Amino acid sequence: MAGYGIAALLGVQLSKRKTVFGIDGDKARWIFLGTISSMAAASAYFMYLLIVKLEGASCAYCVTSALLSLCLLLIALRDFRYRELQQVAGLQISTTALVIAALSTAYNTSGSALAGLDDIDLPPVEPVVTSHSSPIAISLAKHLNSVGAKLYGAFWCSHCFEQKQMFGAEATDILDYVECYPNGYRKGVKIAKACEEANIQGFPTWIVKGRVLSGEQVFAELARASGFDQEK
Repeated sequence: MAGYGIAALLGVQLSKRKTVFGIDGDKARWIFLGTISSMAAASAYFMYLLIVKLEGASCAYCVTSALLSLCLLLIALRDFRYRELQQVAGLQISTTALVIAALSTAYNTSGSALAGLDDIDLPPVEPVVTSHSSPIAISLAKHLNSVGAKLYGAFWCSHCFEQKQMFGAEATDILDYVECYPNGYRKGVKIAKACEEANIQGFPTWIVKGRVLSGEQVFAELARASGFDQEK
């Protein structure tokens, strides 16, 4: 939204025929018109995607962006005479077409990439934890287990594996670990019921004494959350 504010400020400056960034006011307003036209074209295309491709999905930011772009375009156009606009109509139409074509290509490319995700079929094979546990890691793991702390993760999650590696093989076996995709990952497979009930939004996620800790956690943070005294 800051970009729209800056654009509006430039529009006000140009309406006074002031020099902007060392560029003559008359030349700057043509640049401003081209920039705003591109922004308006992009917003119009996003609204098309929202209404047609996404079947009317709600997006307040997209609607606001489109309205602001339209307002800025009207501000830019008011400083031009009709004859001036006729002279550059072809260029403006070409610029708009290029913007829409670029966005359309990007959308179609991303759509093809996402469609390829439907072919993913990952068997539930967890990587082997190869590091050895330190005495503090084993003590912390025992304490976490005793207070009912749980570690939620997925076999394909690299951060989950790194968290286990930090604890080491021996301590990891002590932790109360919940695998959220015990049957593998493929199209249509749902997250495990225990993870769904815990409202797990990402991996790894710790729940320690009712407190949710997202992402990898260092020993110090887990100790604080669980009340573990590292000095003992």
